Amino acid sequence: MSRSRILALDHYFDQDLRALEAHPRLEVRRVPYQRLRGPAIRIMGGSVARGLRAYNDPAINAARALYAAWLGREVQRMYLEWAFDVLVLPSDTFFYVRTLPAAAHRLGVPVVVVQKETTISESTMDQFSTEVGAEAPFVSDFMTVCSERQREFWIRAGADTDRIAVTGQPRFDVYASTQPSRRSSRRRVLFLTYALDAYVPGAGRGKGLRTWEPLRDATEAALLDVVRGGSCEVVIKCHPQQDRRVEAERLARLAGPAWGRGVTVADDDADTRDLIIDADVVVGFQTTALYEAVAAHRAVIYAAWGDVFDLHAVGLIPFREAPPACMSHASSREVLVAMLSDDITPAPAPCAQWFETALGSIDGHATDRVAERLATVAGSWTATDERRDLDRRRRRFAVGYLARSLAGEAVWTAAIPAASIGGQQRRVAIRRQRAREGRAIAVSALVGRSRARGS
Repeated sequence: MSRSRILALDHYFDQDLRALEAHPRLEVRRVPYQRLRGPAIRIMGGSVARGLRAYNDPAINAARALYAAWLGREVQRMYLEWAFDVLVLPSDTFFYVRTLPAAAHRLGVPVVVVQKETTISESTMDQFSTEVGAEAPFVSDFMTVCSERQREFWIRAGADTDRIAVTGQPRFDVYASTQPSRRSSRRRVLFLTYALDAYVPGAGRGKGLRTWEPLRDATEAALLDVVRGGSCEVVIKCHPQQDRRVEAERLARLAGPAWGRGVTVADDDADTRDLIIDADVVVGFQTTALYEAVAAHRAVIYAAWGDVFDLHAVGLIPFREAPPACMSHASSREVLVAMLSDDITPAPAPCAQWFETALGSIDGHATDRVAERLATVAGSWTATDERRDLDRRRRRFAVGYLARSLAGEAVWTAAIPAASIGGQQRRVAIRRQRAREGRAIAVSALVGRSRARGS
């Protein structure tokens, strides 16, 4: 069975990539998004990182052209490092990948978005789809999405319906075989904390909004109440865009003697799916992981109340409309404490119809469907003369690549002790493994076992 070689941009995409990496029809190599984002900002200026519109500013036309030329050369370099059949992105709205399809096409390589986003709030569907369509329309060759609702978003944003397939989400396959939790002497509670401006209109544009701070603080106070009462232990998972170190220091001051004795913060590289499966109860606000927890048959509490919540509720993910059998709604700090102190029944199987509206089908085969699409798209493209020329140059390039990979492996091996202290074990392990893979690829090319290409 032939295997498609996938070069994947890793931008908060680890869970989906691990699912793809385990598939027998795929070979996957990751490229960290910083490899493209940093140069893009240096060439085009920091303003491009502040929203979709800034990238399209006519004032940076020359800088955009310079970056596009640099990116074309970088795609060639990545191909020399490891010949690939298809480029995979978690999204093509990022400013630093907007000209990536054009660069890949010069090699005869397609670009496919395996869309990482899942849940679509009402305001996102109504407002953000229009903004994306105007400022960052779909430019890749194909896209897989988790659900019909995601497909609707991209159609509203102007994408061609024939270039979108609903496949389910690879990272959710794990929930198809999840077993009910087993209660211990103390109830294990997972709290999915959040940015203070999550899903607030205008957020994420340097405004520093602290809209949800009172709600978050009250939620944390309720969690500390039940920990001090001895009935629960709480693990707090930060959002990937939060600074874990800053949050851990704040929470340690707040928890006092309970810190480390009932209240802990998960490592940056902890897999949210594993945390959900290990929990008895999952508490959160505006996060797809609440749907995931219902899919994993865990007891779930939507902690949302107050005047500010009432003001913004219409535009939020509609968890307040969830069937009571699938998710409990804590409407105050006192109600949250009472819920955590009582027995809560995990979500029953009939909830699938509700959560699959957001997550798509969870049947254990989403990765199979995505892999099939990637192979089909890759097989429909033909190598160009430019790509064949790169194939001829690969052996010479491999000599320098081997030296760089050996140096990188040494650096990341030396970083392991510090990573254990700072909760960065997975990050360092990934970088070290990437250097090892580079070494193996370079050695393979030098001994003549690299795959023949370009026919």
